[in-house]
Amino acid sequence: MKTDKEYPATHSMSTAWYMVDEDGNVGIMDFNENGPAPLLADPQICIEDLVYGYEAEYKNKIFWPIALTDDQIDDIMEKPHSPEDENYWGFNTIIQIDIKKEVDFLKLAEDKNFEIEYCISKRRGLYLIDAYDCTNNNGKPKVHSVLKSMIDNKIIINVYKKKDFDLDDDWNNGDIIHTKEFSSAPYFIFHQPYWAGALPKCMNVPQNPVKINQLPLDLQRTALKIPVKFSENCTFQIAEWYPSNASVDNDNIIVVDNCKYALLPLSNGTQAYINTSIIEEQCFINYCSQRAIYECDDCTKHCYSSEIRCYTNRPTVLFIKNIFDERIYPMSFTDTIARFGIWLPIVPRIPIKIPIGPHVLSNSKYEGDVSESDIKKHINIGILKELFQKNYKWFEDSVKRFNPYVIILENSEKNILKTIFQIEKNQIIIGGQAFPMFMKSELEENRAEIEHLAQQPYRGKEIPYIISVEEMEQLKKAEKCCKSKH
Repeated sequence: MKTDKEYPATHSMSTAWYMVDEDGNVGIMDFNENGPAPLLADPQICIEDLVYGYEAEYKNKIFWPIALTDDQIDDIMEKPHSPEDENYWGFNTIIQIDIKKEVDFLKLAEDKNFEIEYCISKRRGLYLIDAYDCTNNNGKPKVHSVLKSMIDNKIIINVYKKKDFDLDDDWNNGDIIHTKEFSSAPYFIFHQPYWAGALPKCMNVPQNPVKINQLPLDLQRTALKIPVKFSENCTFQIAEWYPSNASVDNDNIIVVDNCKYALLPLSNGTQAYINTSIIEEQCFINYCSQRAIYECDDCTKHCYSSEIRCYTNRPTVLFIKNIFDERIYPMSFTDTIARFGIWLPIVPRIPIKIPIGPHVLSNSKYEGDVSESDIKKHINIGILKELFQKNYKWFEDSVKRFNPYVIILENSEKNILKTIFQIEKNQIIIGGQAFPMFMKSELEENRAEIEHLAQQPYRGKEIPYIISVEEMEQLKKAEKCCKSKH
């Protein structure tokens, strides 16, 4: 276990998500920098983003509110003060309006410089607002702004601040010390330490706990169901039940059968290897047509990598992603189809050395990864087709591995795939097996059929999820023996 925090120039952000226990209590887990963080947790949001509900889509203003009681609402806000005493108007400001003047408030709120993020309680006149564009440089209302008008006309009668649910941890003489900067909340709140090799800790036991029936149906569906009682379990290993990303020391990571396992603590205090990736793109080296030319010992140098994404370790839907897609989840994890999906590129690596700056790397080893902008300057559709034709067995074997019920792709990938595989209108034949196929543009019009296929039982290769330390030693020996024979 690491005993000092390390902060590289670029590192992952912590995230948080809802959990529900056996008694129907709602909790929120802060997964911290290194996880374990379930693949089904929304990346890079914090506890404050979840306490009133979830903003499913900012662009389309889709917010899933939680039906909080008055006591629960009061437990999330700081004490009120008058509008005149507010020092800085801007983001995350909660106002209480005179409900008799609601019509006037809503009319003024249509101003382009004023935004209602969401209504917390219509009955109490509580709204979270963004009035930043109505303020001057010192955070005070501009003279002719709608915010100033709301204050002058006594439409806004109180101002609140959202509580900060700050959590932290530190290493002290062999112990992890958890700290928090809030006194109470209506949720069971758990904090995963910075070190993935340690278990989370319950940081808050609510007096008025939020229950699952207070969540909207969409959140009831997407909240992580935990088979424990929060009131009786101060800690547990969430990766036991949900496939998770975890950053641990390389000495505690093992790749077996193209799957990555991390040595993590279990809820009972023992340790085991838990699957954190059902397919590793580094294993492409076993298929790479350029391996001998570049004298590669591993699959981490020279090449542009197109990241593989997956929300589950039992995928039933295969999305063939554009090899140049940004390294983000292509669909919201809340989508009923996406939660059953895996995103694979046609090749996970582009094994071509390209000119970087004044140096041409075709005859030299390049000790670094090729960026997306670099590779796009030198790769065209013709080169991609040639690469796929030389390396298509990786893709074919991956499809056989997961044996999905349906494949979804884009035209750019279709044009490359058909150079190897037979494609008809709604079908693609890979490795002698026919798979239903839809273009990404056809997803919505065929959603019902695709959702039905997505929810079928997993039929791909069964991949061990948790492997004991002793079992892993045996698997390593068996794999080493197998490699030596070949």
